[in-house]
Amino acid sequence: MIRKINRIFQNYMREKRLKIGKWLWDKKKNKEQIKEGSFIENNSIKSILFLRYDGKIGDMVINTLMFREIKKRYPDIKIGVVAREGNAQIIKNNPNVDKIYIYKKNRKEILELSKEIAVEKYDLLIDFSEMLRVNQMMLINRCCARFNMGLNRENWELFDISYNFPIGSFHITKLYEKVLNTLGIKNANLEYDLYFNKNDKIKVDKLLEDLKNKEIFVLNPFAASKHREINRENIKKIIESILEKENRIIFIIGEKSKKNEVLEIVKLYPKKVCYPELDNIIETAYLISKSDCVITPDTSIVHIAAAFKKKLIAIYRVDNSDENNVNKELWAPNYKDATQVFSLDLEVKKGEEPDINKFDIEEIKKVL
Repeated sequence: MIRKINRIFQNYMREKRLKIGKWLWDKKKNKEQIKEGSFIENNSIKSILFLRYDGKIGDMVINTLMFREIKKRYPDIKIGVVAREGNAQIIKNNPNVDKIYIYKKNRKEILELSKEIAVEKYDLLIDFSEMLRVNQMMLINRCCARFNMGLNRENWELFDISYNFPIGSFHITKLYEKVLNTLGIKNANLEYDLYFNKNDKIKVDKLLEDLKNKEIFVLNPFAASKHREINRENIKKIIESILEKENRIIFIIGEKSKKNEVLEIVKLYPKKVCYPELDNIIETAYLISKSDCVITPDTSIVHIAAAFKKKLIAIYRVDNSDENNVNKELWAPNYKDATQVFSLDLEVKKGEEPDINKFDIEEIKKVL
């Protein structure tokens, strides 16, 4: 009961804070008239700042298609990206990104960041948030870009250009394609890019040097929500299904906080299952790039596998809610060597999270 009351109170206060924040920051000095036609050319856009301060790794992977397609058409445009420490790893080697700014939640550091960005005088700022928090409103306001572009921002003074979701069901790349079309870039290639430097490869290459004749499987049982994590029983079922064929080895990946949990499983399958102690997501991405097959319920790993068109088994939830039924298409792998397996939790109560573990192992076995 106390938790429920606290949740209601927090939701009420959040709404109040957002209204006050909008009142404070939803304003823009020196608004320019937008010239019709090809937006980038006709409005002399020489620099673009992308805001990816949500920290989402999968979204950053998808965003790489925009960096490449803009640079392909306009190689002299400067591209900056605001990112968290974690998802900045995805683009640290990307030749289409000229500058990365690290976003931290601390208000003082956001103010310092906005000063640094304002000095750069970006022509266009593109934000991808569905809901803007107060600190994000402040950052956009103080970055002082000539034009601000955002999702569903028709009634905002702070934004000059608003874009909307495509009509009907769609894959997330179609939203990014729509933004590119708004900028005047048509017929975009919607594939993703990931790049590695020599240091990113060292640890994985060492792990794989004695496994040249093995089929490499990457199993990621974990996700951002515990309701999307594969339980121990199903992890074992997947491992045993993979190992029904000889000459296969499995790397179970997960954050270091999951290490002990993984090692408990690893010791059940000596020399067949490993836990690679990787330092960051880009090392993990390199391991995925060298693998033969990936199995995961987590869409960030799905999108990394998609960047390399790896054979993939992606596990998604299906229930009676609109959200999960939309997600299976919106965040789908979207290429032919990927298979979606669905966990059907049709009896879940309204307001509760469906369980990822209600999938049929026989469906995974068929793919394997």
